[in-house]
Amino acid sequence: MMTTGYAIAWMVYGAGGLALLAVAWRITRNAKREWRHLLLVTVAALLLTPGPIVVEDQLFLAPALFVMVLDAWFDTLASASRSGLILLGVWLMALVLSLVFQLLVRPKPSSD
Repeated sequence: MMTTGYAIAWMVYGAGGLALLAVAWRITRNAKREWRHLLLVTVAALLLTPGPIVVEDQLFLAPALFVMVLDAWFDTLASASRSGLILLGVWLMALVLSLVFQLLVRPKPSSD
């Protein structure tokens, strides 16, 4: 069952992740459009992807990047690869969606 503290922690983490995405958006404002999308999708995937963690036979979600690092550090690499594969899958899907978006809204070349 989801506790109030767990929900509040996710809301605070989500707000912080969105704030960091806004900072990344501002930092990459002078970059080319293609590179900007690549960097922002990568930051979003790393910050906002949830990963599974089991605590006292209960399944919770935590940021997958932190789950992967802590599992690799304190547990086995096999348990860390679970979160790593989730991160990789989300990142690749986000890159594909970003590519489709860029192809759909790219500026048309002028015929001057």
